[in-house]
Amino acid sequence: MRGDESAVRKDTMDEGEVLTYGMAVTAARAASEMFGRDVTIIDLKELVSYTDYFVVASAETDRQTRRIAEEVIERMVAEGYRPRTRRIDEASSWISIDFLDVVVHVFTDEARDYYRLESLWRSAPQEKIET
Repeated sequence: MRGDESAVRKDTMDEGEVLTYGMAVTAARAASEMFGRDVTIIDLKELVSYTDYFVVASAETDRQTRRIAEEVIERMVAEGYRPRTRRIDEASSWISIDFLDVVVHVFTDEARDYYRLESLWRSAPQEKIET
C-alpha cells in the first residue's frame, strides 16, 4: 500500500474511524488483488454526511468489473461487513456497493474516465492502493 501520509492521518483516528478506514482498506485490497486498476480510497468524512470513504477501482471490461465487485463483497462479508445495497447489472459499466460507511465504485475504464469521481472530490484526501 502506498499513500500520502497527510492524506489519511491514521495516528489521529478514534476507534470508530480506525474501523471504517479498515473497511475501506479491506475493500480496496480486495479490488486490487482481483486486478482492479488504479484503486483509490477517497476520504469524505469532512465533506459529506452519508459515508466516510469511497473506494474507486476500474477494469477493462464489464465482466471484469463484476468479478472485482464479487470479490469485494466476498472479502467484506468474510470480515463481517454486509452490503446495504448493491447495484450489479449484467452489462453495467459502473457498479456500486454501499456498506454505509464505505461505498465501493467499480467502473470500466471508459466509465471511470467519464464520471471522474476523483476529480469531482479532488479536495478530499486520496490514497492509492498498490499490491
